[in-house]
Amino acid sequence: MSALTGFYAVGLLVLGLGYSFFSDSNAYKISPELSEPQPTFIESKPEEISSKLENDQAVDTTEIRLQLNEPDLLNNGERIYRTHCAVCHGINLEGQKGWNIKDGQNNILAPPHDETGHTWHHSDEDLFFITKYGGTGKAGGASAMPGYEQILSDKEIISVLSFIKSTWPVQIRLQHDYINEQTVKK
Repeated sequence: MSALTGFYAVGLLVLGLGYSFFSDSNAYKISPELSEPQPTFIESKPEEISSKLENDQAVDTTEIRLQLNEPDLLNNGERIYRTHCAVCHGINLEGQKGWNIKDGQNNILAPPHDETGHTWHHSDEDLFFITKYGGTGKAGGASAMPGYEQILSDKEIISVLSFIKSTWPVQIRLQHDYINEQTVKK
């Protein structure tokens, strides 16, 4: 990890911790017109849940699956998102203005994680690797997204991504599930 990337990740962590420490835990709105995303729980069969996430060990990358049926996991994901991700991606998952315009270094600003962005266009596995290794890491693409490999456990990454997915409308979730199915078939 380069010194600049490490410095960037530490800076984001400090900003996120400062925000969560000084903010009112019941008020996460940046402006009145934005509403706080709410997770939606989905019932599923126990065999559909990866047993690899029942402890804090590393996730078996052949079974990366977001989980929408565990309230504790989603609540933990929301807490972690507010601490580590909201600084760039917005407290309401709205992203940064101009996120879809590339700068001179082929970077993009932090995209929204709500249904208006492109997060749901990526498989669970791709989202996991982008979060763990960063935008220019093992995930491949070019972006300023830092990797969280040294900051979050695999289980915490899954919980954040599960929280994000839980806020999407049902139709977007179904499209995302289809993308996952196509990725598995390859």
